[in-house]
Order: sequence, then structure tokens, then C-alpha cells
Amino acid sequence: MNLIKREFFKVYLEILKKYSKNDLLICQTEYLIKNRVALNLKNPQEIAEKIHWLKLYYYDEKFKQIADKYECRKYVEEKVGDHILVKNLGVYSKFDEIDFDALPNQFVLKGTHGSGYNLIVTNKESENFKEARYRFDKWLKQNYYYKFRERVYKDIEPRIICEQFLIDNELNELVEYKFYCSNGKPFNVVVKAKEEGKYKMAYYNMDWVKIAPDDSTKNYLNREIKKPANFEDMKVIASKLSEDFYFIRVDLYSVNGKIYFSELTFFPNGAMKRLMIEHMNKTMGEFVDISHLVS
Repeated sequence: MNLIKREFFKVYLEILKKYSKNDLLICQTEYLIKNRVALNLKNPQEIAEKIHWLKLYYYDEKFKQIADKYECRKYVEEKVGDHILVKNLGVYSKFDEIDFDALPNQFVLKGTHGSGYNLIVTNKESENFKEARYRFDKWLKQNYYYKFRERVYKDIEPRIICEQFLIDNELNELVEYKFYCSNGKPFNVVVKAKEEGKYKMAYYNMDWVKIAPDDSTKNYLNREIKKPANFEDMKVIASKLSEDFYFIRVDLYSVNGKIYFSELTFFPNGAMKRLMIEHMNKTMGEFVDISHLVS
């Protein structure tokens, strides 16, 4: 796609998002802009195509509970137990309800109704809560469904959840393990950690073999991450939490030898981005069988 076509489609997308209710057309256009290839939904083969098909054509009312970052705790407790849940310090309908004097010095605030609505507080005495209030007031007015047309977010009540701050004492950081799963079978894990001052990611298979990128990319996590001692237990938890879904990503932490639940994600990046490792787009797609749904 040349520059002129790309700019045309960007303008076209903005018009669609403002005036159209055609989720399929909006998703097709945005996917084309971001990936420079058409979205194949008639015969999806790649992982993003299959997740996209599920996003547009497969929905159950219970998915809303799973996508809600507060309500999903009940699902996790039923499936695995509350021992993996990060301590909940409060849930609020608006920012001004938060009693910061009653909170510890370190904590995490999250919007329950979407992705990226987060504030990590490492020292509340130096935190600018006036600025934080502005951001959360803005976020709470947003319906995250409209960002990538993810139906699971459309009817979630916007709230703020406050959770315990976590950090691994040995690593002096918080590493996140994102298990890609289908029908109770985890098949790859994306490891997210900081390198050169920014978060980057690397792929590992279920035997903890790192999958090298095809080409050099600035977002690939080059440093080696030691296999967690409780990795097998993490796989069991990911299996239990994903057994009801054709695809879901189960995000976990391992902190000081203890496993914690992070979140469940139906459509990573709204299914709008192909994977940074080219050959994995097809190989990871092979693990998600939706052929009987598509046909």
C-alpha cells in the first residue's frame, strides 16, 4: 500500500468510526492500515484472523463478566481459587470516592472496563493525584468497545479497582507471563519485561524454548528471562482458566515464588496486529480450531 492510499484509508476510517455502525467494515479498514494486508475472515488461517472472527461473530453474555477486571475475579475464584487473586483494596464508581489516606504507600489503580486505564503508584506522597483524577475522569466516560469494536466491553460498568502493588524481590521487577490458550490448552507464552527502560516482549513455547524473531525489531525482548520455578503450575492454571473458550489469553505473574492472576484477554490488541515474528502468525493460528464455526 503506497502512502497516498494509506492516507486515504486513514481518513476513511475516521469517517467510518464517526458515522458507521458496520463493525466488520471498520475492522477490515483498520486492519488493512495497520498491517498492509487484507483481513481474511472467509477462511481465517493466521492467529489474528481467527481471533478477529471470534470478535465479530462469536459472543456470549458471560464474556462481559470475564472482560470486566473486577467481575472476572469471581470467575477466577470459581475455576482456580482466590489464592491467585491480587489483594483487592477497593472498587469505586468515580475517582473522588477513593480515600487515599486509607491506602498503603504503593498500590495500583485500574479501570475495569477496558485496557490501558492504569496508574501504578510507587509513592503516594509524590504522586500527582490531580492529574490522575483528570485521566480517570476522562477514562470513565469512555466506552472501550468503540476503540476496536470488541463487543465484550460494550456494556461493562466503568469503575476503578485498586489492587496491591506487586514486585518480585529477586528480579526487582514485575514480569508478566501471557499464555495464549485454546480450549484449555496453552500453546505459547509471551513474556513481558523491561529492557532499556521500556517494556518489550518475547515468545516462548511450552518447554520454555525462546522463539527467535525473523528480523531485528526494537520491541523484541532480547535479554533472557529465567524459567519460573512454578512454570508448570502456571500452565495448569492457564489451562483451567481457558477451558471454556476457543481462544483466550491468560495473563499471570510469578512474584516471590507465588502465582498471581493478572487478567483474561479475549482479543490481544483488539486482534488488530499481526505478530512481530512472521512465521508465528500461521503456526500459532493452527492451535485455534474454529473451522466448524466458520464453515
